[in-house]
Amino acid sequence: MEIQRVALRVSELDRSINFYERIAGLETRERDDARATLGAPDGGPVRIELRRAKSPGKASRRTAGLFHTALRYPTREQLGAALRRVATERYPLSGASDHLVSEALYLDDPDGLGVELYRDRPREEWPPPQSGEKVHMDTIPLNLDALLSASHGELPDASAGIDVGHVHLKVADVDDAVAFWTGDVGLELMTMFGDDAAFLAAGGYHHHIVANSWFSRGAPLEPPDVPGIDEVVLAGDGKEAELRTPDGVRVMLASAEAA
Repeated sequence: MEIQRVALRVSELDRSINFYERIAGLETRERDDARATLGAPDGGPVRIELRRAKSPGKASRRTAGLFHTALRYPTREQLGAALRRVATERYPLSGASDHLVSEALYLDDPDGLGVELYRDRPREEWPPPQSGEKVHMDTIPLNLDALLSASHGELPDASAGIDVGHVHLKVADVDDAVAFWTGDVGLELMTMFGDDAAFLAAGGYHHHIVANSWFSRGAPLEPPDVPGIDEVVLAGDGKEAELRTPDGVRVMLASAEAA
């Protein structure tokens, strides 16, 4: 199972398209007055769908909904090229972390929706799990100079192969979220960060879904007419279904062929 694509509500299509093209390196596939689709410039599947929100404005911070969409680059050189684009555009980072299994850059899109740009380390380099977990991660400072130098300048194929590696959600109750993602969807609980963040995945990956309650414990879902997350589409070999998380986020399960 993998994240096929994510649909987001945004205030201004042109502004958001500009961000996901110039910063993330995606390419617009289709666009009309109400929506736009974007994917990697190598012609692969659509990864992000942007839908015009009925009520423009900044995304709500202290509600359930999207924490960030994580765009994954196949190589460290490509992530370094993404960092170079961020620097060239003078776009502010909100964080940069080494998670032992991955290297990640954090920023917000024009509506305040979180975005992670990251690359995975090879699995043979992941640290061994500790007691009570299936994967071991940490959050330590990322060496931005070393990452930038890895790009050797902007590469012609610097955005080829980008996909959505994981989706990180804000939830009202972590236990309820874990029950949904393991029971209804079939993911495994890989590890917890305290009692308020759960990392879930299929196939031994470090995480396809994260559910945290850092800003959203007991909170309702973000209003459906403001910028936020509309749906997550997961592709795999299992059943096809439309589900709702305990917070009300739409989750579409699709076969790999249908997705």
